[in-house]
Amino acid sequence: MYDLIGGNSRIKIVISRKRQGVSAEELFSRIEEAVVKKELYLDSNFSRTELAREIGSNRTYVTKALNSQGVGFYDYLNRFRLKRAKQILSKRENSAMLMEEVACGSGFSSVRVMNCYMVKSEGFTASQYRKNILKR
Repeated sequence: MYDLIGGNSRIKIVISRKRQGVSAEELFSRIEEAVVKKELYLDSNFSRTELAREIGSNRTYVTKALNSQGVGFYDYLNRFRLKRAKQILSKRENSAMLMEEVACGSGFSSVRVMNCYMVKSEGFTASQYRKNILKR
């Protein structure tokens, strides 16, 4: 540790990724394991910083690992959230659930955000998705 400003503050020397020997692919594998097994995507406030802490890395390397797979942080999490929302919407016993409950139960911060991803993925809103699925 080094003294800064008359010894009042201290910094830690952070081991670089190269020194750790962790590739972007390996880091992405750690991300996948943590996010899926612990269902971290269900927390609508989950952050890149929290993910980095969870896997023993930092925000920059988390971003690089996700980018190496062609996906951004929020799009990555929202893939899992969307999958969960579709599971909930597909069950007849959940047909009376409010869309707010579906969104929160899937990790989305709002119905608007859930519908945005649903339209992008499926071509229609969550309500329309439920109607189409339950018709079958």
